[in-house]
Amino acid sequence: QAPEQGLDRFSYDYETIRNGGLIFAVVAFVIGLLIILSQRFHCGGRKKRRQGTEEDL
Repeated sequence: QAPEQGLDRFSYDYETIRNGGLIFAVVAFVIGLLIILSQRFHCGGRKKRRQGTEEDL
């Protein structure tokens, strides 16, 4: 009976794994978009505000 219990440890619910993977992929995609868009707008605003002179260097 012990070997049968060992085989049960490796039975997976593939629907749950697939749904978890899809949720993870969507969350990672949205976070990636937020990072890309935040850097785009942040860098654009930084270029306009920064006015350096030779004395600042």
